[in-house]
Amino acid sequence: MSTQTRFARKTSIRSTVERQRIRQGLMSLDSVAWTEKPEQYCEYRLDGALASGWLRAKQFTNGTLYLEASAENLLNLMESAIGLAPESPASTQTKLAAAVPRPSGKLELTGAYIGTDESGKGDYFGPLVIAGVMVTEKTIPILAEMGVMDSKKLTPKAIQDLATDIARIVGADAYSVVEIGPAKYNQLYDSFKQRRRNLNHLLAWGHARVIENLLGTNPECTQAVADQFGSEHYIRSQLQEKGQGITLHQTPRAEANTGVAAASILARNRFVQKLEKLSQQFGLTLPPGASAQVKAQARKFVTTHGRERLGEVAKLHFKTTQDL
Repeated sequence: MSTQTRFARKTSIRSTVERQRIRQGLMSLDSVAWTEKPEQYCEYRLDGALASGWLRAKQFTNGTLYLEASAENLLNLMESAIGLAPESPASTQTKLAAAVPRPSGKLELTGAYIGTDESGKGDYFGPLVIAGVMVTEKTIPILAEMGVMDSKKLTPKAIQDLATDIARIVGADAYSVVEIGPAKYNQLYDSFKQRRRNLNHLLAWGHARVIENLLGTNPECTQAVADQFGSEHYIRSQLQEKGQGITLHQTPRAEANTGVAAASILARNRFVQKLEKLSQQFGLTLPPGASAQVKAQARKFVTTHGRERLGEVAKLHFKTTQDL
């Protein structure tokens, strides 16, 4: 997770009247371009933008008001607008990793949206796969009734069966799968690293690509949902012309949303298929994950095929490589 510095303040607002007054005070800041976004357990979430940075206000249903901004003066701007006395910098400056955890789970969305998810990020062997599925108010209940859920909660057989059904129900124009094989993955990872970027930037590139692919065949879609990893700006920065106009929702455990769950199933199904093909190609079982068994099989691979070919089946930046 990123440790980008941000400024934040948390306080409790119990009165319903006071909550509405605070919301109106924030909206009265003419210099701020506010966007209201849905978020579970929140009465409202406001995301603001200025030339000098960003602001955010979230009023949770339990009474907690959480204010955060990219700079101390912007946090003070919100505090002044709603009549809160500024706190000292020492108490307001926080790290993203230490911020109040965001409520996670299902978002209250209306209309069609694109859900994206990846598989293979934590697996030493095999590709990184990112999938996207566009769901509508018609297909969402059908997929939910079929049992579409986070792929981590499903058996391999269920994933395989559901992947076929998902593709059939949403149609070929409503899903996209981007597969980055181990060799290409290692090349991209090194390229990003040379530019002082990390795995989150690579993930964002993949998520942005499937969103762009689906917007090419579904230009009427105006929103997308993805799991929260690192800074919210990662995926947004990778979107091209088609994607710049959409509303992008990022939330922890986004698989609670049917579109993201469907994408997780397609991604995991493709990952398993490709891992099996690599196992057949090299005559050696390549298990998922990054366990002691994975390390043992990696040693067998090096013994059989040579260390120079390890990058054809594995993600070399894993600590497993150093331990061989």
